[in-house]
Amino acid sequence: MAKTMISAKRKKSSKKLLTIYEPFSSPELKNAKLVMEVLIDALMSNDLATFQDVLIAHLRTVSKSKLATKTKIGRQTLYDLINEDKEFNPTLSTLGSLLKAIAA
Repeated sequence: MAKTMISAKRKKSSKKLLTIYEPFSSPELKNAKLVMEVLIDALMSNDLATFQDVLIAHLRTVSKSKLATKTKIGRQTLYDLINEDKEFNPTLSTLGSLLKAIAA
């Protein structure tokens, strides 16, 4: 049985099929110094909800690959932290590594 011939090569579409919407692209969230000040202030005032919200928003704006390399935390752990379906319950060593990386 002979192979079927394909008449022509498929052309790549010039249209983008997926538009990425990034609601957390604020420049303030990328400013590590400002984020660190807010995180420390939230911890000092015992406002854990603000701490969690700011940390998650900052994690969404930065490159997870670079942060994983810098903190020696797995990328999947970082993605688990920002996943809304999973409970936000990082270990103390994970938080310490993240805060150290943000402060550096």
